[in-house]
Amino acid sequence: VLEFAIVLPILLLVALSIIDFGRYFYVRVSLASASMEVANAVSRGLILDTDSTDIKQVKILAVVNDVSPGLARFAQLDSAAQVNLSPLPQPCPNTSNQTVASISTSFNSISPLDSFFTSASSQVTLRCLR
Repeated sequence: VLEFAIVLPILLLVALSIIDFGRYFYVRVSLASASMEVANAVSRGLILDTDSTDIKQVKILAVVNDVSPGLARFAQLDSAAQVNLSPLPQPCPNTSNQTVASISTSFNSISPLDSFFTSASSQVTLRCLR
């Protein structure tokens, strides 16, 4: 019983750290996929110059939630969590003939250790297709 009491906290710490590591890389891969889809959609004309900032955010968040539903909630362990879209991509066509999609979210650890991963982000640049 004494040995189990000594080993159990260490095993739990290792198990929770492994789960956190897996969660973090799942979030990173999901963000990369979502930012690629956002850049692709924007390069094909998803957002227009005439759209307001709110409309642009709604359209882009719809793409993110379509690709990775509940990603921010999974990363932050909070039901009200959101991903950050900063800065908003420029509509195509534009002067640089490219669009940049940047998506990030904070990451909350379940491990009692101080987390090495506090946020995850992805940025994709694509050439405008229209």
